[in-house]
Amino acid sequence: MKKISFLYFIFLFTICSYSQNKQIETTFWKLTTLNGELNINSFFWDQKTTRDNVNERLQSSFLSGGLFLNSQSYFWHPNFLSLDLDVGYSPETGQYLSLVSPDRNEINTLKKLNVRAYILKKNALNLSVFTNLHEGYNNRENLTNLRSNFKNWGGKLSYTNKYFPLIISYNNGEGEQLELQTDRSFITANENLELRSEKSFGTADFNQIVYSHNKYAYNTTFSVIEGDIVNTLIKNDITTWSMNNRIFLDSKKNYNFNSRISNYDQQGNFNYKRFEISENLFFKLPYKFNYSGSYNFFDIKGGIQNLKQHNVRSSLSHQLYKSLRTNISFEYNNVNDKRYKEIINRKVANINYIKKIPLKGTLSLNYTFNTNQQDRKSDDLLLAIEREEQTLTDSQIVLLKNQNINTSTVEVNDASGTITYRLNFDYLLIERNELLEIQRIPGGQIANNEIVYINYMAIQPSSYKYLAVTNYFNATISLFQNKIAFYYKTANQDFINPVNIAFLTLDYFNQNVYGSRFNFNFISGGIEKDNYKSTIIPYRLTKYYLILQGNIKEKLFFTFNGDIRDYQMIVEEGIKQKYSNISGNISYNINQKTKLNIQGSYIKQEGEGVDLDLLTSRLTLTTRIRQLFLSTGVELYKSKLFNEKMDFNKFTIRLSRKF
Repeated sequence: MKKISFLYFIFLFTICSYSQNKQIETTFWKLTTLNGELNINSFFWDQKTTRDNVNERLQSSFLSGGLFLNSQSYFWHPNFLSLDLDVGYSPETGQYLSLVSPDRNEINTLKKLNVRAYILKKNALNLSVFTNLHEGYNNRENLTNLRSNFKNWGGKLSYTNKYFPLIISYNNGEGEQLELQTDRSFITANENLELRSEKSFGTADFNQIVYSHNKYAYNTTFSVIEGDIVNTLIKNDITTWSMNNRIFLDSKKNYNFNSRISNYDQQGNFNYKRFEISENLFFKLPYKFNYSGSYNFFDIKGGIQNLKQHNVRSSLSHQLYKSLRTNISFEYNNVNDKRYKEIINRKVANINYIKKIPLKGTLSLNYTFNTNQQDRKSDDLLLAIEREEQTLTDSQIVLLKNQNINTSTVEVNDASGTITYRLNFDYLLIERNELLEIQRIPGGQIANNEIVYINYMAIQPSSYKYLAVTNYFNATISLFQNKIAFYYKTANQDFINPVNIAFLTLDYFNQNVYGSRFNFNFISGGIEKDNYKSTIIPYRLTKYYLILQGNIKEKLFFTFNGDIRDYQMIVEEGIKQKYSNISGNISYNINQKTKLNIQGSYIKQEGEGVDLDLLTSRLTLTTRIRQLFLSTGVELYKSKLFNEKMDFNKFTIRLSRKF
């Protein structure tokens, strides 16, 4: 009886400590908010596809309805147990009509269930749990249609105190995705446990400890040729921990010390270990001098890679008035692998000058002198590279870092090493003399600007030595408070006394860039010419961009973005690549309840390894009658990707009642 009374006292104290002077009703269950939408949709679409000289036409009409609900409620008291619910169900039925294959019925269903519960959410010790279910259709970049089914559940336990605050989070998820055009399927499973603690002992420090354990499983199924199915299952377990500290060494916070120690251990289909120490100092010195220094240590083991790396950096800068800033820096890098040894010394001197000029303008001058001395010793001509990090961007040429790469050994993965991307489906490889260019394929699994990790084998000189000397200069004149600007950039690189470079092509380059830009309230843009003469990848680039945005009398709103990059003479005359990306949106408020919206975009990529022509547009008219919302729309879609052309038109009507 005493135990029951004690527990009741704790429960009552918890509620009182939250409510204070607020009058909150205590009840077994109370619904605090409820809103949702009931809708009816009807649409008709027509699709024409040409693939390898085979024509196909699909037509479909759909009638669907859906119910979506969002609610918030609590049991007994908001601080005891509160519940958020987001649920939706939208079955769709229709008929495909095909000219080259038998007619087939299809049921297109969207289901979702998102539940989150908070227990004692205003207390020092609180818990939240969640579960999410989702089934539906979507696409990648308007190019690849997907059917997806995902579910995950987990929770977070938080304990706030002045001695050892702790947050424990857990997430368990499963997902299945099917590419409707290629029949590639992806089944993923992941489990994550993380413990995190953050603590400051005063105003001059911050300390953090993080531990996490992740389990990944990834199963890919695809057909190489008709009837030949390939199934690949990859599993990896990753355990990481890190300790981060920041300490200010004086009351004015002019001197600070940052430290990070971390460990990464991956076991499974790909074993990889990385231990890292990073120590950094920053001193704000008298007479407007600043000093920064760092030491980094890496111990990496993975596959045949087994290296230890020491990196030391030091930098001293000075600010004279507001116009002149100078900087000198030094970097020492020592890599000791079981296959090779490498020492790199970098020295940099930089001067930056800014001066006000007439016409409310500014003159900016910048010069950098850089030397890079590299000395490598090895007995092996074959170099194995693991987890080379690259960011794949559509409008940029991305080259792998080493030369003479065996293309058949290239493997491209995600950060966890679990997802292995597929050549000619997710990315392309293009030989550029001794180097290898990598491009993502739009609509594949690699998103634009995504970071990937690459493994490969390359032939390198067993030992070599060189000193690279690089000069950079940049001059910019801006007028009328930066409304108009003209700039010029030049850079060149030379090598002094290179030794044993039989399998290595050094990048002697000379680059000149001219450009101008403008920025006037609702319109901005620019043009740039880049002439890059190089012994590796020479090119000529012309870049244009234009941005329009504004409104007319708060009734008509518009935005427009255009970006064109035209590469000429990539490696040799006649090789071209051109990237065009244009998008816009016009919104017109006919009255307070009726609105017209027009959206459109055009993407064109052409050149070696690239052939994409994509036009999308949408016109939507929406109006409201009390709580009834009526929407009609027309969509036009035209695409050409390699040997496939598609012409898609769609008309929709949607009626919904919101409450």
